[in-house]
Amino acid sequence: MNRFICVIMVVVALFAGSCSQSITETAFAVLKKDFLNPPLKYRMNQNVHRIPLDEKGQDSLIKVYLDNGYGGFTINVPYEHYLEDAAMKATLRFCEKARSAGLELWLYDENGYPSGNAGYLVIKTNPEWEVMGLFFDDTLVTGGPLHFRLPPGKSELVAAFPVSGKVVDYSRKTDLSGFIKGSYLIWNAPEGEWNIFAVTKDQLYEGFQVSKKPGGSASPHYPSLMIPEVTETFLRVNHEVYAEYLGKDLGKYFTSTFTDEPSLMAVPFEWYSWSVIPWQEVLSEEIKKRYGYRPEERLVELFSDKGPAGQQVRYQYFHTVGDLIVNNYFKPIKEWCANHNFKSGGHLLLEETMMAQVPLYGDAMKCFREMDAPGIDILSCLPRFMPVHSPKLASSAAELEGHDRVMSEPCPIMEIYTLGSEPPAAEVRGHLNMLMAGGVTDFNNYLKLSHSDQKQKIEFNTYVGRTVMLLHGGFTRADIGVVYPIESLWTQFTPQPLKVVDGFFTDPNMSGWDTVAGGSPDAILVEQTFRNISRFMFKNRREYSFLDSRAIIDSKVINGELVNGRLHWKVIVLPAVSTLPEEAWKRLFEFAEGGGKIIALELMPLNTEKKFPDTEIQSRAKKLFETNDNVKLVTNWKSQKIEELLNGWLGKEVNLEDELLPVRIAHRQIENKDVFFILNDSGKALSTKVTLKAPSEMEEWDPASGKILEVSNSFTINLLPYHAKIYRSK
Repeated sequence: MNRFICVIMVVVALFAGSCSQSITETAFAVLKKDFLNPPLKYRMNQNVHRIPLDEKGQDSLIKVYLDNGYGGFTINVPYEHYLEDAAMKATLRFCEKARSAGLELWLYDENGYPSGNAGYLVIKTNPEWEVMGLFFDDTLVTGGPLHFRLPPGKSELVAAFPVSGKVVDYSRKTDLSGFIKGSYLIWNAPEGEWNIFAVTKDQLYEGFQVSKKPGGSASPHYPSLMIPEVTETFLRVNHEVYAEYLGKDLGKYFTSTFTDEPSLMAVPFEWYSWSVIPWQEVLSEEIKKRYGYRPEERLVELFSDKGPAGQQVRYQYFHTVGDLIVNNYFKPIKEWCANHNFKSGGHLLLEETMMAQVPLYGDAMKCFREMDAPGIDILSCLPRFMPVHSPKLASSAAELEGHDRVMSEPCPIMEIYTLGSEPPAAEVRGHLNMLMAGGVTDFNNYLKLSHSDQKQKIEFNTYVGRTVMLLHGGFTRADIGVVYPIESLWTQFTPQPLKVVDGFFTDPNMSGWDTVAGGSPDAILVEQTFRNISRFMFKNRREYSFLDSRAIIDSKVINGELVNGRLHWKVIVLPAVSTLPEEAWKRLFEFAEGGGKIIALELMPLNTEKKFPDTEIQSRAKKLFETNDNVKLVTNWKSQKIEELLNGWLGKEVNLEDELLPVRIAHRQIENKDVFFILNDSGKALSTKVTLKAPSEMEEWDPASGKILEVSNSFTINLLPYHAKIYRSK
């Protein structure tokens, strides 16, 4: 009896193995066939905000884009007929036609941009919901007459503080509210030196994104996304209308929504002498509830105190900002979309600038985590202008949440305004290569590929479709995790009023959005270190992921690695990270003590969410850095030192015979296969020998030609300008 059972088991095992091999071979055959002509869902989509309302026009539009190799559209009911009955019915007809043709659709969720206002319907419901800010300006004066222009709005604090030896004594306040005359402070300052300190509250409209529409047309005012009723109204007056006409199952037509640059607006689009941070009564009330004070009671700490008290107030302020916009905007939209069987997606405003993420969102990565298909936009399609950290931030958030869609909105507006036309297709391809290397899977774009004829457009779209198809799914295979240092930036975010004289910045630290929004040198250090390490990883062919403090806390230490679901890191890099929640620091210490590697750039651990500074964390970190060879501090941006440490700990995943060539990589693990994306980041053809840290038997998939070759893990690669190839383990 036992012999009989054993024979049966052997037969079953052999049969199962044969079936498994057959399934694998079938899947490979399908993949090989699809590679020649990739399915539409992997190709680029075109943004069309004014679809034709007539049937003939709709048929023509669909045919044009199918004939040029595109995969679908991002659409909305046309702006001029926003939510009108006839236009909504025509939109339904277009959706049915497009889906019947196999095209993918995304739903643009607004009448224009920024999203959240439904054109003007939301703010019209209650004008008191308007987005607000705290405005700040200060100046040093000596005794004598003063005629000082105040920031706009209602005064919250206008005072003078004595200055001695360049130190402001904030304990000795002279209230100057009685000397305000209209928009000016008119005061005869006593002898000595004084710091004039002014904070006001006002709406965020003139000079902010919401008022800066193309063509100079007047725009409606905008509501604060920290107020829950705003999103409730937005969903009711906009999203529910689509569900009324197209049905509750919007997934029948749409892959995802496309939310376009919703924000708290608190980054000026013009140069002013004051600075601003977001404010709203709901924020003030929430801070009072959480911490026992209103921010209006701590304005000096909020704007000027660089010491522990100020760091703590700013941490609490922007942490609350992030929670409110996530819980009251992004999360309700995600839940609504889930109830209607499709994804929530789109992109933020200035997501490429971490400094701007503080006043616009509090925490951009937290916002990305509450989107099923987070995305970015970059207003240039030239590779040299690509902020490589931007797509990586969105894709890292998606992977931490278990999502597999990441969007980009390619838009060549910079080139159109400065050069008069889009970049050539080869450079656009280089731009998209960098986005795909950063984890982007979906393109909803404004590109026209204007330098290409129909044949070239088909080739371009096929190239993108082939690449996306082979890189889609799985996860980033990164041994290196780079911490998103948003908490550290909160503590240093003391906005500096922008001083411009004769068109020039008077402060040498000021150069644009990257620095103006936070201003202070300590904040700039965090921003620039974060950017530098991202660019370093990309240029030195090192795959990495971003992780926020929540990802650290949710991880486990296993065999010397920090493990978060499918993601696991052997090295953690801290770019100017001074501040993390206590639990995150303790997990990192556990990681280091368990054999993990840490590189701290510029700063040592200092604060937790409760203590500023936290002497226990400081002491433990100091001991670790002094006694553990796997924990290193690197200051003054020594890229050679960083490379030496990583080489010693990890080696390299991709080695070149000519290490100086502009070859970049991405590394994914898809269905237990190593997948390498190797790209030429230049306008010149190149050839070099490549050795992969991978199984010996590989396949080379060329998205330009459609050819598939068998290679070893050591081969010669030939790449055309801005060309890439994919290598899969067999």
